[in-house]
Amino acid sequence: MSSFNIEDLKKRMNSTIDNLKINYQGIRSGRASTTLVDNLMVDAYGQSMKIKDLATVSVPEARSLKINVWDTNLVSLVEKAISNSKLGLNPLTEGQFIRINLPELTAERRQEFAKNVRSLAEEAKIAIRNIRQDVMNNLKKNTSEGSISEDQIKNYQDEIQKVTDEYTNIINDICKNKETEIMQI
Repeated sequence: MSSFNIEDLKKRMNSTIDNLKINYQGIRSGRASTTLVDNLMVDAYGQSMKIKDLATVSVPEARSLKINVWDTNLVSLVEKAISNSKLGLNPLTEGQFIRINLPELTAERRQEFAKNVRSLAEEAKIAIRNIRQDVMNNLKKNTSEGSISEDQIKNYQDEIQKVTDEYTNIINDICKNKETEIMQI
């Protein structure tokens, strides 16, 4: 009996897609969104923590964010994490609140973000191919042990490639949509 399960393969590939979507949430598209800073890491209480675990992030206006840091001792650390991020944001501290006004995205900055989107998509495709390779190697191992016939292997390989192509196309679509969102003025 084989150890290959198409649902396990899809589950692993879905987690790659989910990870890509999470990474895309942190890329600006010109509109304010709490996801822009939610997952930025802050060194607090002797460990790395996400901003969303240390503060409430809200969108008071279309082009601004307001961060209410629960522990006033951490305000400067949260501000530093935002400033040091690659998002190009300039936080302004007002007591325990941090305000971020999002500037208009220049064409150059939009191109930079689009390039980052393509890079993240390529990393996701590599992860998908690595998952495929891992599953293929397990199949080959089972073949050498004699637990799967050559015909079954060929059928499984075709099925694995079909699923891999499907997930690669999903990544391409997600990437294209995010690029379109970024390039809209």
